[in-house]
Parts: sequence; structure tokens; C-alpha cells
Amino acid sequence: MRLGILLAAVLGAVFFMEGAFAQRIELPQGPNRDLVYARCRVCHDLQYVVDSIGITGDNWKALIEDMGRYGLRIPNEEREKIVTYLVTYLGPDASKRKAGPVQTAEAAVDGKAVYARQCTSCHQAEGTGLPKTFPPLAGNPDLYIDRLFPVFVVLNGLEGPATIKGERYQGAMPPFDHLSNAEIAAVVNYIRSAWGNDKLRPADFTEVNAVTVTEARARPMKPKEVLAYRAGKR
Repeated sequence: MRLGILLAAVLGAVFFMEGAFAQRIELPQGPNRDLVYARCRVCHDLQYVVDSIGITGDNWKALIEDMGRYGLRIPNEEREKIVTYLVTYLGPDASKRKAGPVQTAEAAVDGKAVYARQCTSCHQAEGTGLPKTFPPLAGNPDLYIDRLFPVFVVLNGLEGPATIKGERYQGAMPPFDHLSNAEIAAVVNYIRSAWGNDKLRPADFTEVNAVTVTEARARPMKPKEVLAYRAGKR
């Protein structure tokens, strides 16, 4: 019964995405937590995940299988990692587990790998996005509005109507502030250079780094405020 109620709540959220990411949910630290953020928040707030704390591994698997009927597409390897995380940190014995280590290292990070793991569900592997649903990153001039704008988007999300490459988008992107400073810097730098985006670079362009992201974290915004920031820079 509980699983059915949870599924109904999650599916209801899929059709009311606007404003769905206003509340930021902090999941327990542990291996593959970032996959849960990346794959589950495409459609719904993580509150629905938190509300299900205590269900069994079989129920977690069944829930993810049901999500597949409504468009969830993730590789089997990732699916197993997500289920393992959910069972370990949000399952029946979650209270007996110790949280995993916090990822604090700022060593070199592969931005392409971060993108593949965190961004392709919406923006696609080649940065093309999905028409009228998720905006493209390939050829997107917003990447160079200023030095910080893409960092603000990754950290805080983005919400509201925006016209990109002549197409109007109305929706919400969740924040990805669970990523480390090094990961955010790496993925922003990757996106700015991939798919021919390097040709959009202004003459005074410089790459961002972990210090840049630290600076941006000190200026927290709501998703709609990020959209307003965009408008003020155009």
C-alpha cells in the first residue's frame, strides 16, 4: 500500500514540474548519491524519495521499474548502483548505517565524465537537449553571458520561461550543488568547449576553477533569481 501511495505521489509530481525544486533535499552521504540526484530529480522533488525511507530493496526495485513505464531510462549498471545506495542509506536498516565519506578532494576531474553521469538524461550526450522540453547546450550563447552564469545555473538550478536558439522553454532545472567545486568547474569548462562551443568564446575568456565555484556558492540564489540574472546580462 505504501509503495502504491508513493508511486502515485511521484507520478503526480512529473506533471507539475514547475516550481518543484524549490525545496532542496540533502540525502545521506554515500557512494553513488550523485546518481540519485542526477537521475531522480529529472522528474520530481527528492522529498518523495525521502518520504519512502524504510521500504525494502524489492520495493525500491519495483518503484524504479514502474518509473520506466513513465520514461525513466537508465543503464542497468547505474540502476544497480542507485538501488544499492537507496537500500543502504534509505532502506529498512538505514538507521544502523554510518554515512559514507564526504567527497572533499579537489583533484583534477574529468568534466566529460561528470557530464555523462549528471547531465545526459536531459541535455543528451551531444548537448542537443530535447525540443520544447530541455534546452540545448550545443551552440547555446548563454554559456558565455558572463564568467559565472553557467556556474550559478549548476549550483542553483533555473526556473521560468526562456527563449534559447529561437525555441521557448518553460520548466525547471534542479540545483546540482551536491557536486564538489572541482566537479562543477570541470563540467562547466567541458560544456563550454564541447560540440563547437569553443567558437563562441569571447576574447577575454578564462576557464572557471574551484575558487570560482567557491565565489559563486557565496552568492546563493533561487532558480527564478538565476533566470533574472540571465535577463540582466543579456
